[in-house]
Amino acid sequence: MTRLRKTITAAALIPAGIAAIALSGAGAASAIALINDNGRIGVQLNQGETALFGQINVGNAIESVTTPSQIGVRVAPGSIYAGTDGIRGHLDQFADEAAARGGEISLGVLNPPRGSQQFFFIQNW
Repeated sequence: MTRLRKTITAAALIPAGIAAIALSGAGAASAIALINDNGRIGVQLNQGETALFGQINVGNAIESVTTPSQIGVRVAPGSIYAGTDGIRGHLDQFADEAAARGGEISLGVLNPPRGSQQFFFIQNW
């Protein structure tokens, strides 16, 4: 698959994954919040939606059509996946950890891209 085709596929998977979470009933008060600031376009999931993101392996689907350098990841302070030599783990693991700690995740597209990073993933609690 060409790099452009992978990028387009990954860009399509993010909203598809979010739609699957929204339609699955992640909670009676679904609260997917849109993000459109500082060159980031995406969504912020609540705790229930974050847990579902990890459970249905949306992160695995995104990672299957991207390279690690295409996704900028920021984990919350105290994350078990943050080490002295960088962040180690997978998107579903980051989501599972956030949900277990009462947190949430944000993800989406960087516009314009920052170097090779075309997507962002942020863990909060």
